[in-house]
Amino acid sequence: MSDGTETPLDPGGLPTGESVLIAGPAMTGKRRLLFDLVGASRDRAAILISTKSDAERFREGFLSERKSDDWAVRSIDCVARSRSMRQVRDTAEIKHVSSAGDLTGVGIAASGFMREFYHADRAARIGLHSLSTMLMYADLRRVYQFVHVLTGRIDSSGFAGAFTLDTTTRNSESLDVLTQVFDALVEVRDEENGPELRVRGGDFGPRAWTEF
Repeated sequence: MSDGTETPLDPGGLPTGESVLIAGPAMTGKRRLLFDLVGASRDRAAILISTKSDAERFREGFLSERKSDDWAVRSIDCVARSRSMRQVRDTAEIKHVSSAGDLTGVGIAASGFMREFYHADRAARIGLHSLSTMLMYADLRRVYQFVHVLTGRIDSSGFAGAFTLDTTTRNSESLDVLTQVFDALVEVRDEENGPELRVRGGDFGPRAWTEF
């Protein structure tokens, strides 16, 4: 799917307080769907948690179709400190953790940014890409607890959240367990004519498989 292509999702239809899991094979457009959902923040406020690329690159991808001057973006970088030979410093807009396995550090940073937006009366949306990387560093129980706490904070703040998970035949248990935490599931699959999606548990997209 190329940039600028419309998807069958209605990102604005994701209710405040709810979180959605976007699950499917690798390289099927899940990150773009996450950007669409987070990009529906009516107050143009976003918290981006990146476990696959550094914060700057992830932020640039999110803002590539949006006017950056209109957006307040806060980022949590799970990559740069482990990849860089130089000391990586935090800023007011970017917080770094040692790795995608530092679930406590991610939770603390996310809570701080959420408090910032909450007190500024800006309805932020949170996007995390990807839970699969976290599962490479931490066991399923810890990741489940982390997501349970974070989605609870999203609910109590009146924000909304989108998380991605790469699915394989080997991690079906992870999908089954983690799905229980979320209000809705966007399933993605790769077909001959391209990726398709369907939405379970929400009214912001098609319930039947639809190309995008």
